Amino acid sequence: MEYSLEICAYSMHSVSISAEAGVQRVELCAGRLEGGTTPNYARISEALRYSNLGIFPIIRPRGGDFCYTESEFKEMLKDVEMCRKLGVQGIVTGILNPDGTFDIERLQQVKDAAGSLELCIHRAIDMCCDPLEALESLIEIGAKRVLSSGGKNTAIEGIETLKKMVELAADKIEIMAGSGVQANQIELLWNAGLRHFHASASSNHPSSMQYRNPNIAMGKDGSQDEYLRQETDLQKVENLIEALKSRMS
Repeated sequence: MEYSLEICAYSMHSVSISAEAGVQRVELCAGRLEGGTTPNYARISEALRYSNLGIFPIIRPRGGDFCYTESEFKEMLKDVEMCRKLGVQGIVTGILNPDGTFDIERLQQVKDAAGSLELCIHRAIDMCCDPLEALESLIEIGAKRVLSSGGKNTAIEGIETLKKMVELAADKIEIMAGSGVQANQIELLWNAGLRHFHASASSNHPSSMQYRNPNIAMGKDGSQDEYLRQETDLQKVENLIEALKSRMS
């Protein structure tokens, strides 16, 4: 396989759609509104029923930045231990120092706790002070792949940095383009040297609730429509796969 497609899955429905479509991996998450947090034991164990999928839980105790307290870091290590015992293929994480560099010491502890699991780095690299310098350090500790948008809001916006990352990575680490990736962008990203792609490929689904209390919102800021949920869209995933297959012809 000369390319890979990973889907960001926030529910078992999205996992099942990903398995049906034939993608290589899912990044398994909770906390969509927080940009992805560690999923619980039940979700991980249920996802593992899909034997044709690589299951990669995100190890992220909360939303916000990637600079963690000691107690948060201990929580992360326990989550890594749970993932290893459950038998996932790998984990996805990232830890930064206050100065914007990667906390390589803690990442090494995570890698040691993960044992034979693949260590993948999420978009913490887009929030660090120097993605290209960071990439060298991540190669040294043996990270398998890095998910990046090239330090921009979307992969297309960050394509020039992604191209540099691919050149620097050579065959030492996989660079996976993510954030806003759609089927009609695959050709441009492919021509920049990318061969690994990450997408949510989602669409909105209305809640089945008929009664809706207009006087309360469960979210703190109340800005989100809590009667909509986002799920992986089979057609969007198939479009991505078709676009990737067309690059091989």
